[in-house]
Amino acid sequence: MTTFPGSCRPTTVAIVDDDESVRNSLHRLCRAFGLTSATYSSGPEFLASLNAGAPLADCLVLDAHMPGMSGLELLQYLHARGMQIPTIVFTADDAPETLVQHTTTSAMTYLRKPTSADHLLSAIELVTTRGASAP
Repeated sequence: MTTFPGSCRPTTVAIVDDDESVRNSLHRLCRAFGLTSATYSSGPEFLASLNAGAPLADCLVLDAHMPGMSGLELLQYLHARGMQIPTIVFTADDAPETLVQHTTTSAMTYLRKPTSADHLLSAIELVTTRGASAP
């Protein structure tokens, strides 16, 4: 299991993306590097897992554009309920307004699809380390 600096337990990653191949790839990548991960096909599915008692992840990897509830709407919902999860917005959309919307709603890092395994793992380490040191 991978434990990033500043953490005394393994890092858990929640992956929310409507694209099954992306979810599966990210899940395999996490597992290969000793990270625990859970995958969700939508914001409502992720929220249902929390309502069912699933623990809050150390990091959220979130697709910005999903049908129904967008990544931005999910972040706003979590924020309104006092749930701050270090978040990586992962999207093929590199429009400046998308970046601004997500970085002003608690997303800590923004990655453009596709990205390398190294970039994603570095982003996970960055946000979980920042999240652990946040007041």
